[in-house]
Amino acid sequence: MTIDFDTLLESSPDPELTARRLQRLCEDNSIRLTIESLALPLLKDFLDIIGSSNFLFHFVCRHPETIGLLGDKFAVIDTELEAVKDFDALRLFKYRALFKLTWMDISCQFDYSEILGGLSLLAETIIQHAFSLALPADDYEKVYRWLTVFGLGKLGASELNYSSDIDLIFVSANVEDTDLDIHHLQSLLLDSIRKVNRSIEEKTAEGFLYRVDLRLRPWGDSGPLCMALDATEQYYEASSEPWERFAWLRSRVVAGSPTLGRELQQRMRPFVFRRSLSTDDLEKFVQIKHDMSKARKRRGHWNVKLGEGGIRDVEFFAQILQIVNAAEHEELQKTNTISLLDGLALSGLLKEGEKKELVNCYLFLRRLENRLQMIDERQTHELPDSHKQRLVMARSLRIAGETNAEILDNFENALFVNQSIAKMYFDRVLPKQSL
Repeated sequence: MTIDFDTLLESSPDPELTARRLQRLCEDNSIRLTIESLALPLLKDFLDIIGSSNFLFHFVCRHPETIGLLGDKFAVIDTELEAVKDFDALRLFKYRALFKLTWMDISCQFDYSEILGGLSLLAETIIQHAFSLALPADDYEKVYRWLTVFGLGKLGASELNYSSDIDLIFVSANVEDTDLDIHHLQSLLLDSIRKVNRSIEEKTAEGFLYRVDLRLRPWGDSGPLCMALDATEQYYEASSEPWERFAWLRSRVVAGSPTLGRELQQRMRPFVFRRSLSTDDLEKFVQIKHDMSKARKRRGHWNVKLGEGGIRDVEFFAQILQIVNAAEHEELQKTNTISLLDGLALSGLLKEGEKKELVNCYLFLRRLENRLQMIDERQTHELPDSHKQRLVMARSLRIAGETNAEILDNFENALFVNQSIAKMYFDRVLPKQSL
């Protein structure tokens, strides 16, 4: 069968760039034969991937066998992970997994929540495996018995981006509950945390695993890397910082001792889901919204996360309703934004039509955010000013249209509609007269 590459290239996000990249790959005869053997839908998806993602194109150039992964859903396969014996192999594991997830995204065959969940599962798997690679067996066993690792933010919510930082908090068992000397335990845990973090953040020619952000821990950058269970509970009991409660709304155990993690989660419930809110609490929430409103205006409408009508608008709306009502409604005690919106509908705080509108809006913005980060694996949320670059973005999202002008117009209309929805719900929560 003769392949009509010209037609396929013409429908790719950036035909000229994709054609150059295809030509470069096909200079190697074995790679050319592999590409030509792809089923037509997979070939179209492959051209869209190399035309949309610079970092994945260069990864395929270094590892052309990656092309054979097209059509494979991402899943954590134990035998594949067991073969990962060092951090170089772990980085290869990550980028192979990202290639699969990018195919799932580009092909538009999967619910987008599945892609967000897959990106989060990948990070969780890598964090866990990093401990086993970085530590001697005896130390690993002790660390996994006496330490729990919480993921917060998008990792905690199981909705990670292509290029998110991973927000981590480390909590140890109380010394009196262990069979170790206090100095030995502290030294072991701190050395292990530092070693694992360095390994995860290390950059090589193959890329890196993740950027680790520890600023959400008690006292932020000035606080200890790890605190004991009782000390952690006491810190949050005394905390009056509303942002810390918002942070813990999206928290879950991602590594270490699940038993210790469950105990801390149980102890944190009164802090996160308070039975009653004071006037002071509400005033602080209003101030947060006021600060966000000022920041949104500075960011403008091209920032799909922090700008007016961005992702943060939807998250703030849902989390305010959650933090005010979750103590009385168990269905609101969720970390994931989509699950939380479902819970708000179940509890009667949102109408079913409103929930669907918010879910569709949120997933549109998250998909767009990931398209931006898919280009260079860079943590960006800014849409390009250039009409040509926005057109490439629109075509990569497979926005319909007979001409490029119509595709771009349809994309910008969809963006305006979804930003307007996000802004409407943001404006709806908390009293306007306080802003």
